[in-house]
Amino acid sequence: MNTGETGNDVMKKVYTPGKAKEEVKSIYNIWADTYEIDLNPGRYQGPLQAAIECCEVIPEANKKSALVLDVAAGTGFLGKELQLKGFRNLHALDPSTKMLKKADTKNVYQKFINEFISEEPLIQVEADTYDIVASSGGMGQGHIPASALWEMLRITRKGGFIILVMREEYLRHPEYDGILEVLMENMEETGKWKMIKKRIIPKYFEEKEGVVFVFEKA
Repeated sequence: MNTGETGNDVMKKVYTPGKAKEEVKSIYNIWADTYEIDLNPGRYQGPLQAAIECCEVIPEANKKSALVLDVAAGTGFLGKELQLKGFRNLHALDPSTKMLKKADTKNVYQKFINEFISEEPLIQVEADTYDIVASSGGMGQGHIPASALWEMLRITRKGGFIILVMREEYLRHPEYDGILEVLMENMEETGKWKMIKKRIIPKYFEEKEGVVFVFEKA
C-alpha cells in the first residue's frame, strides 16, 4: 500500500469501474498486509453473517463432513468463522496469491484454488462437488460477475446451497443493476434453484446495509 493510503482508499480503488482482472488482483496482493486491520469484525460483519447462514442449512451432525467452498476467500475470515462453528472440510478460492498465503496461516482450509470465478468452468473443480458454495464480500464492480452464478450452480451438488453476502447498494451498481437479481429470478423460474432466503443486514459494513441470498440447487 502506498504511504498515506488508507484502507478506505484501497477499497474505493479496487471497486472502481473498468479495472481489468489483473489490476484487481494486483491491488489485493498489495492490500493483503493490512486487509485484516481494515476489515476487522468491528467494521465488517459479512463473514459472520455468511457463517450463520451456513449453519442454518447444514445440520449440526453434518458440519464436519460438509464440503464448503469459500469463494473470494481473501485472508480467510469466513473460513475461520466456519471452523469456530464446527465446519472442518473447507476449500478456499481467490485470485490473489498473497491473500491465500495469509489464509493458509489460519490452518482452516484443506485446499486452495488460485483463480477468479466467472461463467467459465473452474479447471480444478468438477460438477456437483460442494455442499455449500459461499461468498462473503466477493460481489462488486470488477469482482464476481453476475454470470458466475452459473459456475457456482455447476459446482454445487443437487440439494446443496449457494450463499451470497454482499453490500446491498451494489445491487444498484451498473454491473448488477437489472442483471444480478433478474438472473437469480430466471434461474429459479427455470427450475435450476430455489431461493430460500433474502434478508437485509443492518450495519453490514460500518453504517452500510448488506444483503444475504440463500439458494438451494434443484
